[in-house]
Amino acid sequence: MPQVTRAEVSYVELLNMICLAEGRAGIYLHAWADATAAPELKACLALVAARETSHYEVFKRRIEELGYAVQKHEDPDFPERLRVLGSEMADLEKIRWQQASQQRQPRPTLRERYEAVIADETIDPLTRSLLRWFADEEADSRRLLADAYARVEASVG
Repeated sequence: MPQVTRAEVSYVELLNMICLAEGRAGIYLHAWADATAAPELKACLALVAARETSHYEVFKRRIEELGYAVQKHEDPDFPERLRVLGSEMADLEKIRWQQASQQRQPRPTLRERYEAVIADETIDPLTRSLLRWFADEEADSRRLLADAYARVEASVG
């Protein structure tokens, strides 16, 4: 297998962005899981939060394997997201707030960017495999959350 040298790695910034976003998502989804009284939603949020936290660790390790270190960058939206999702606000309101904030994401989204990199054959095979696994797990998490959100919406009427 060919060695990946530090000079060849053009996609580390993307890996870093994924790493940081996943770590933050783990924190705010865990806060929401702690705040909700709905058992099924709590279980779903806790599972997805654990996945997000795990993604942070996996991407951090991959960045380090490539000879880099995670570069911390502030997310100006994170404090507000944590405040809202960790609050006593009704779950349905949190769902709608979260969906609206996702609609405001600039294009291309982080997801669109990593999906494009998966198809790039100049990326080393291990990183491409990691990104494919990550994309599959993210799709499953989105499905789990959508189902849990739909149950909350149905229970409210």
